[in-house]
Amino acid sequence: MTFVTLIGKKMAREGTEFIYMGVAQQCRNCKLKMVCSNLRTGRRYRVTTVREKEHACELYEGGVVAVEIEKLPIETTIRKDSASGTSVTYAEVDCDRVGCENYGLCHPGVEEKKYRILDVVGEVDCPLGYALKRVRLDD
Repeated sequence: MTFVTLIGKKMAREGTEFIYMGVAQQCRNCKLKMVCSNLRTGRRYRVTTVREKEHACELYEGGVVAVEIEKLPIETTIRKDSASGTSVTYAEVDCDRVGCENYGLCHPGVEEKKYRILDVVGEVDCPLGYALKRVRLDD
């Protein structure tokens, strides 16, 4: 599914991936904030098409440009026994080892709720011994 939003002109390149971090304080009174803030916080998106329309912006040097984007699946880990179904109620792994190579994968920063399992990518070697699978999820 394709969405239209506004992003900084310097970032607006086909294939660019970004994570939407939410509405910035400077944007609260902007007349275009509904177009810029039509995404889900913490989700990853990819620019598919850059449109020509540009707008001035207080946040982005050089302004913003309209782009078509696609929502990308959430890549994360779930407990091995949860990976057998078609959906899962996602909860982050209980771990505070920020130096672990899997930390970003185990803590993708998304909402804890029910997701569809799109694909089971494989096993995850967890230093704490958790039996985990790497999966791609969508809501």
